Amino acid sequence: MVRWMSAGLVSMGQRYSLQMALAGLLLALVALTSCLGGSTNAKGHIAVQSVTLSPASNASLELGATQQFTATVKNNLGAVVTTYPILYQIQNCPLNTCQTAPLSISPAGRVCAGSWDPSFTICGPGVVGEALVTAVAGGVSSAPTTVYVHQHIDSIQVASIGTPQYDCFSEGQTWNYQATAYSNGSDITATVGQMNWNSSANGVASTNNTVSGLQLNQVQVTASTPGVTQLTASVSGSSSSPVAYTTCLVKSIMLSLASGTGSTLSVANGGSGTIQATVVDTLNNTLGPSTNLLTWGTSDPEIATVSSSGGVTAKQSSGGANIFAACVPSTCNIGVLPSLPIYSTGGTLPNGNPGYGTIAVDVTSAKIPTYVGWAATKDCYNLINCSSVLFPITPGNNPIGSSATLPRTPNSMMFTPAGDRIYIGSDQGLMYVPIAVPPKVTLISSASSPCNVTLCGTVLAISDDGNRVVISDTISSPNHVYIYSSATTIDLLIPGATAASFSPDETKIFILSNAGSMYVYSTMDALSSVPISASATGVTFAADGSFAYVAGAQPSSVSAFSTCSLPGVASTDFGDVGTNSNPLLIVPSANTQESQIDSEHSVITQNVIAVEQPSNPQQPTDVQVLTASFTRNTLKDNQFNCKYLQDGITENLILPSFYPSVANGFTAGPSSNLGEGNFTPLYMRVVNNGAQVVVVGQYIPAVLLFDVGSGTATQFPILDNGLPLAASASPDGTQIYVATCTGNPQPDDQGNLRCLTPPNGTPPGGEVHIVNLLAGGDVQQVPYSNFSTQNSMCNNLDPIKYPCTPDVIAVRPQ
Repeated sequence: MVRWMSAGLVSMGQRYSLQMALAGLLLALVALTSCLGGSTNAKGHIAVQSVTLSPASNASLELGATQQFTATVKNNLGAVVTTYPILYQIQNCPLNTCQTAPLSISPAGRVCAGSWDPSFTICGPGVVGEALVTAVAGGVSSAPTTVYVHQHIDSIQVASIGTPQYDCFSEGQTWNYQATAYSNGSDITATVGQMNWNSSANGVASTNNTVSGLQLNQVQVTASTPGVTQLTASVSGSSSSPVAYTTCLVKSIMLSLASGTGSTLSVANGGSGTIQATVVDTLNNTLGPSTNLLTWGTSDPEIATVSSSGGVTAKQSSGGANIFAACVPSTCNIGVLPSLPIYSTGGTLPNGNPGYGTIAVDVTSAKIPTYVGWAATKDCYNLINCSSVLFPITPGNNPIGSSATLPRTPNSMMFTPAGDRIYIGSDQGLMYVPIAVPPKVTLISSASSPCNVTLCGTVLAISDDGNRVVISDTISSPNHVYIYSSATTIDLLIPGATAASFSPDETKIFILSNAGSMYVYSTMDALSSVPISASATGVTFAADGSFAYVAGAQPSSVSAFSTCSLPGVASTDFGDVGTNSNPLLIVPSANTQESQIDSEHSVITQNVIAVEQPSNPQQPTDVQVLTASFTRNTLKDNQFNCKYLQDGITENLILPSFYPSVANGFTAGPSSNLGEGNFTPLYMRVVNNGAQVVVVGQYIPAVLLFDVGSGTATQFPILDNGLPLAASASPDGTQIYVATCTGNPQPDDQGNLRCLTPPNGTPPGGEVHIVNLLAGGDVQQVPYSNFSTQNSMCNNLDPIKYPCTPDVIAVRPQ
């Protein structure tokens, strides 16, 4: 049935008579062939099975506009055929000759919202109305497409149907919206046909305009993933102004063990367990399974990893780690700018049991694994005729394994947390070595320049998943920071980057600069900076990932900087604790304590170990234990701590507060003398679930084991008068690999102490010492001869001037 609106005489018969007669003749011939020959003809054509018209279902055209229709013909084998002539026609308008139709159509399928000129080139505006267009081939007709012809649309307005009770919708809740089209101030919605709907942020809400009972201008919206989006309606090339829509944001996340009670998961190495998350939105509704909603993180992926569903796997070592869950873009609280992360908090679960902000994983091992250290030297000094050699070292009778020649002098070396690849920084460009036998060096770029291609610089950090590497390029002018992945490289202009750390949820990187700033790189927000002291030395994240500890952000202090941000403020310093001197190394303890405040809050207490070297050489380097107690407020409707501006629409949201309350705070315990005078710390690792700390100092011939409880240090002497140049420890802290030179350090041309040959003396040698704390100390010394032997670390150099001792080392995680 064709429905006409308005009236107007349009003579179409003459212009179509010849074309339609020919088309009719062809159709008759096809039909006759089909009757005489069944499903095939002499040329092997197979009968038409279906004809599909595009656009299908409906189309909307302004008066005088045109639209190309196409038809796809398939035979009864399902194959597309092009041998059949196609007749495009207006249904119930024989041979397209209706004189009052709101549109006309050319033999090639181009529709005119009015009438074509004889050459089918110019479309003259016609009348408002509707018509059904079909395509016919081989006697088979397509489903009709309804074409709505209407006046020009000046604007489209979208509004909800009825007034919702709240300003957001919980997961799965539906609500209907409608759009109204206007022309010259008049409502022409009834003539424009089916509205098309769009949500600006993928995943926040789904739209369905085919629900039974809805009008053509209406849609049903279903809340999906927490976040903010904008709904728009469009038709015939016109779009509405956006309307804000919010799927209720995540208010709180509480963690618990899937099996058992408490906040500690005890797992044997290689074993597994499951942590479950209870997610509550701002209307206090508990959301469904959060597998694809939350981002899970671990404080130490070398000890324990966690999957996207909360499955915990203990690595082949002993120790502790903290597991947390967070609601972060782009899978949760979507569309909020700046990004609005919500980290797991304590509270009361729906079943009345306590929920926790973090779950501590305690990994136990009946057998301590044997770790492998990898060593190289910086002593080639980028000289063309010198190549550093990368050696693996394993305890035993044949400690030196298959080596790899490094085409560039290394300046830093770091394993991925999974231990499957080692990244090596150099002044000429980044290299990596997949762990295999024999090892093979891969250059990020075979080119020698420029640095933004070869990625010159020092490796500062690697993401927990091993997919991104941060490199500080202080060689180029201006300085750069590169964030490398196999897919792309991010190039940032950051001066003098000295340290970096990934947030455990991997959405942000905090980068320290010696130019007096901390830069915050985000996968969601623009790069921005926070003023800090140029004396800042280190950055690492808290147990739940909600904030970072920064050493020296203020002189002689450790500060807490929020992971979340405010508009125009990348991070907020919400707590500082003074230290005896500026810390050079800080490491948070894996051992945390948590106590419940009320049904929605808990306090997490975590120790941070700081190694401090006073500027006064007469004062000893010491260790100080700092204690941070912190909690986070949940996202509440009646709190408006900040406003976010997004695309011109102001949303009142709450900044999750990670600030220590007055009752908690950030405190410093007494300092403890390590008993070695004033020295520069090279390496520190917190072991034994935070009960002990391994410290290695430059040119101090011992590994120091500091006991947090007693405040005393035990020395494990390094044999052969070995003087440490670099160190690295196994994740469980049982084995420390120390790269040393054997000889007294001498000042070089710049006044820096190095393992140089003393005047009229013997060139120093180089050894890697394997210090096993469980076996009593320095159990094996692995020497490296300098030149022209199987174990040479570099060649073609004067051993008096260039001793070539190992001074870059890393222990591979298992």
